[in-house]
Amino acid sequence: MYMVNKPPRNSNGVGNMIRGRHPVLKLILVIGCAFILWSLNHPNSPISFRSSRTFSGSSEERAGTPTNSYASGTRAVSTFHKVTETCTKTVTNVVFLKTHKTGSSTMSNIMLRFADNHNLTVALPLKNHWELGGYPSYIDRRLIDPQLPKYDIIGHHFRFNIEKLREIVREEARYITIIRSPMDNVESVFGFFVDQSPFNDWLANVQADTTALRLHTFYDKPESFFTKDTDWYFRSKNHMFFDNGYDVTNTDESYIDSRIQEMDNIFSLVLITDYFDESLIMMKHRLCWDWQDVIYIKFKMRIEEAKTEVDQDLGEKILKWNHADYKLYDHFNKTFWKGVDEYGRDRMAEDLKTFQVKRDEAEELCIDSYQPFKKKPWMLGAKLRPKPSEYCKHLAWSETVYGERLREKMYTSIPGLKEDSEEEEAKHQALFDEVAQGSLRKD
Repeated sequence: MYMVNKPPRNSNGVGNMIRGRHPVLKLILVIGCAFILWSLNHPNSPISFRSSRTFSGSSEERAGTPTNSYASGTRAVSTFHKVTETCTKTVTNVVFLKTHKTGSSTMSNIMLRFADNHNLTVALPLKNHWELGGYPSYIDRRLIDPQLPKYDIIGHHFRFNIEKLREIVREEARYITIIRSPMDNVESVFGFFVDQSPFNDWLANVQADTTALRLHTFYDKPESFFTKDTDWYFRSKNHMFFDNGYDVTNTDESYIDSRIQEMDNIFSLVLITDYFDESLIMMKHRLCWDWQDVIYIKFKMRIEEAKTEVDQDLGEKILKWNHADYKLYDHFNKTFWKGVDEYGRDRMAEDLKTFQVKRDEAEELCIDSYQPFKKKPWMLGAKLRPKPSEYCKHLAWSETVYGERLREKMYTSIPGLKEDSEEEEAKHQALFDEVAQGSLRKD
């Protein structure tokens, strides 16, 4: 709440003019004051004087953590409820929350390819970024390119906040995300980020020369390593819960349950990595899409030698430490299969055969082999056949490559849209650094 101090009484001058012979001036000043108060409380409105990308606000806002944080246990559950009507035509307004290490790069390609094929607008990261809206801060519309009133498709990594998203997508948008068995997710997160923060900070002095040994070392006693004073600490605990906007360290059961219920109210579908093809069939059904809309080829795979076998003892430790993610997965795995039952198990089995034939045909047509990445030799990426078709290129493009295609397409096709100058890009980069880096150690 903003407090406005009353001006001192004045027997002459402006105060006397307002009270006396200038009613029009009085009206203008009253309207002006009202607009200022309204604008302060609606900073993201397109007519607010705070609506540009120029950064302003309290130190907490500059750190990416509003006073009434979305992750806070005191925040009331959102009243937003998903669209429940069965689609009758192709759904073209979709928000896909790309969570980390859940097979979501493949999903991003599906979303961006759909947007490209249907000439839809897409919320893109700033140039030279691969995460959207100031991640790990909550999605910030000032850090989206291009700047548009509303977007049809969102398909990159970002941190979920339903209130901020409703400002940039239409009310009829369908919300979708993807989650994975916590044991597999943790093993994948650890394998991918083992040479990055926070793990390289916490385990720098640990005598363990393999990812497996480092994983076991951390989970033998995670509380001895874990601290929120380390950048990217949330990668090590309830990472999926974090991406959905919540506090990874709040262990209160009522808090966790209320946030899972909030997600249930918001998301039209939560895909399950462990049943990826079945999930895509359900998405195709819920969105009235075609087979070609959900065909994919594998993007990134770790070599077998880089994977860690999660035995029962390690698995139990992972589930205990990542309790919120465990409850999240348990709830939506059950919800998913309830949806499959409604769809029909026999129907799913037939569709699965059809889909896998089409998927294998695309891979045979387009993929020559899977080759190691230069910077991460334990990861394999798809190598296309010589002289690939545009269809194959589009199937294989990462979200960064596809994002640049869509950026160019929007700037050349949307009337009046102009790309930033170098000076504007520098200002937006500074804003990104301030917002994103301020959230590395905060909820």
